[in-house]
Amino acid sequence: TPVSQPGAFMFRNKLINGNFDIWQRGTSQTGSGYGSTDRWQCDTGGGSTKTASQQAFALGQTDVPNNPKYFMRHVVTSSAGASNYILMSQKVEGVETLSGKTATVSFWAKADASKNIALEIYQDFGTGGSPSAAVLGIGSQLVALTTSWTKYTITVDIPSVSGKTLGTNGNDGLGLLFWFDAGSTFDARTASLGQQSGTFDIAQVQLEEGSAATPFEQRPVGMELSLCQRYYFTGFVG
Repeated sequence: TPVSQPGAFMFRNKLINGNFDIWQRGTSQTGSGYGSTDRWQCDTGGGSTKTASQQAFALGQTDVPNNPKYFMRHVVTSSAGASNYILMSQKVEGVETLSGKTATVSFWAKADASKNIALEIYQDFGTGGSPSAAVLGIGSQLVALTTSWTKYTITVDIPSVSGKTLGTNGNDGLGLLFWFDAGSTFDARTASLGQQSGTFDIAQVQLEEGSAATPFEQRPVGMELSLCQRYYFTGFVG
């Protein structure tokens, strides 16, 4: 009789839908907010524009391991302006997540030419009452993309939340952001990424505790859908 392996899914990856399998709202968006892939917010500020969309990997491709089905694409058209930007982000429920610990972000990415993107982590103490101010720019750094799929691994020390105050609305969290276009207002948060147009592809994003990236955690699609449905679900009324 086969012996089961307890804890096979230990939720090392704090992100939900890091494999971009779930798209309940649609397969593309041009506006800000949640409009396409679940749990990922695709935001536009000022005059810059973008189309964020689902893209399918070719069956049997070997550029990105683990046989992912989809990746996320941003086609960005930048418009000059200090407060203009394009980004995608995910907010992990609970600002205490990984607080005071070393965390590692790993992901696969490419662009239409050799270009930088910026990665940022932030702590949001929520709204309501008198919460502490958000801690922005945690681990902010540039990531140099090429035209080939490449795995990137970034290690960040997450500040402790000791002594901080939560808001009363229960919407605090730990955020991970990918910046594609950023006016000078955001230099401190984006390691001075600057403004640019282009096509940016992201796949298999993982955020985990520790100083090294482990293999991408592949949870069953049904489990991942259930996790997404805590925040949004679609259905039919009979």
